[in-house]
Amino acid sequence: MKFNSLYQVIYWFCTSLLIALLFKTSFTSFWEAWLVSLFFIPPALLIKFSWPKIKPLPKLKRVLRTFYLAVFSLYFCYLAITLAYWYFLELRGGQMEKVFLNPVLVWIILGFFVGLDAYLFVSQNTSNSESITIFSDRKKTNLLKNDILFVESRNEFTLVILSNGQEIKNNVKISSWENKLPHFLRVHRSFLINPLVAVLNGNEIIIHSKYNIPISRSYKKTVIDFFKER
Repeated sequence: MKFNSLYQVIYWFCTSLLIALLFKTSFTSFWEAWLVSLFFIPPALLIKFSWPKIKPLPKLKRVLRTFYLAVFSLYFCYLAITLAYWYFLELRGGQMEKVFLNPVLVWIILGFFVGLDAYLFVSQNTSNSESITIFSDRKKTNLLKNDILFVESRNEFTLVILSNGQEIKNNVKISSWENKLPHFLRVHRSFLINPLVAVLNGNEIIIHSKYNIPISRSYKKTVIDFFKER
């Protein structure tokens, strides 16, 4: 994980250099263009870390928050460009149209590098992609850990809810599931969730804009701290 974090730092540093190359012709030196490109990194990181939380929300909220995120990222980038125009170019005439980019181009630049980051640094943790073998309806069933959304205990049995909506009934106790899925998060005596597809919303967890999972008092602090750190 340390190496993965280092590679991401290197990736975003290289990204700033590539963005600077796009701006080079608008400034007197590459150094000036690079300083401006650094202002593109915070909104790109904001998109990177915000989108996983926005994606599972209900459609209306997802659209509104995506709109706000797009407007804020554009505003931040234009603010950087405006400061550059004022500081480096000293408000020289004839330079404004060279410095200011089409907003669609700004979004394309941000989207490209955020998407490439997601592609390159998608979690390679093999424990998440391993399969689990259980008995359901007296048949042996193989489940991929990545496909599991959450596990629900119903006293005599437990239900495993998969990303395709399928429900797998089994006799494995939720405490045993917790050992089988160490990267999952216990939010309730009866619920164990996959945090990679979960969004914290007040006193509940929303998964795929479809499942509302309650958070019990005994797990609330742990759950809130987990999502703050993430």
